[in-house]
Order: sequence, then C-alpha cells, then structure tokens
Amino acid sequence: MGEYLPIQLDVEGMETLLVGGGKIAGRKASQLAAAGAALTVISPEAVPEIQHLEQAGQLCWLKREASEQDVSGYRLVYAASSDEALNERLAAAAKQQGTLVNVASRAQQGNFIHPAVLRRGRLIVTASTSGAGPAAASALIRELDERFGDEYETYAEFLYVMRNRVRGMVDEPEVRHRLMRKLAETDILEQIREETFVPWSEAEAAAWIEREREE
Repeated sequence: MGEYLPIQLDVEGMETLLVGGGKIAGRKASQLAAAGAALTVISPEAVPEIQHLEQAGQLCWLKREASEQDVSGYRLVYAASSDEALNERLAAAAKQQGTLVNVASRAQQGNFIHPAVLRRGRLIVTASTSGAGPAAASALIRELDERFGDEYETYAEFLYVMRNRVRGMVDEPEVRHRLMRKLAETDILEQIREETFVPWSEAEAAAWIEREREE
C-alpha cells in the first residue's frame, strides 16, 4: 500500500452506508449525520446514538443483517460490524464498484481511514499514523488541544469572512492571494488572545482591502 492522501471531504447529501450498530458505529453515525450525509444504517440492533438519530430523521435504520450486495449504489461505505468476515466482504464489494470504504476492524482492508481530529470552528487540525497506532494520533491531538485555544475559532471565522469580502471586491487572483497573505501577517490573532480585537465592520474591511491592494 502506498501513502495515504490527506483530504477533507464534503459529504453533504452523499449516499452513505454504515453497517454495524455498536459503539464504533454509533460514533461514526453521529459524525456522518453532523456532516449532512444521506445515511443508511444496517444492523439488527443499534446503540442509543443511532436510535436517537433515526428518531430525529437524520438517518434510515434497516433492522436486519447486511450482505455485500447492500453496498450497491452508495458512494461511501463504512464496514463497522462486529463480524470481521462480513466487514472484509463488504470492503471487497465496495472497492470492486469503485466506492470509498472504511473498515473499522482492519483499516488496511478499506481504501480510506479517519485521522484524529481537533476542531476550533472552521479550523480543523488532524493527526494520523496511517493506521499504525490510532491511540498515538489521539494522544497527539490531546496535546494540540492544549496548544490551540478558542481564539483560533474566532480567528478562523475572521479569515473566512475576509476571504469572502476579498473575493467580492477583487477580480485578479494574484491580488487576492497577496491580500490574504498580508492578512495572515497582521497581529489579529494576538489581538484576539489579548481580548483587544474588535470585529471589523464592512466599511473597515473594505477600506483595508482598498488600501492594501494598491501596495
């Protein structure tokens, strides 16, 4: 197997199958539902997380055993049952039809894995050992959790708003890139840490863009 390619995937409305109803499946169901996936769960039994999501209309739960034929038509498959042989068959069937598949019991049988994740609003920091030691990746994320405080959520949101304003005011891609680099060089993050930052009004943001684009 080659190296994993890190990506962030938009699963909004994506037809997704999750096979399994245990604790691991429950965590994955919660994550997928939060991300807006069109989620189907197949399992005779399910943990409360899955039951609650079904009651809230955030997934479809088919209360039966799964088979490899079930992967047909899905773009994303999670094999998270307690039956390793079933997970292996699901993975093989999914890969045969070109579907992305994650296998909870043996990561190397699938074609993608999930890193450990730290979220600060729009800021997402991930860590992975490429399946070698998920616990080590989780430990690293706990260290990063202490490093990246809540100020990064405010900072990332500021950058997001400013990027949209730059895109709305500036047509030239090279000027956009230069402005965003300049913005990253400001002391906004330090102001947020010191609680002296005052969010820019639309007029202030526009004035900054006009001033800096000419330099």
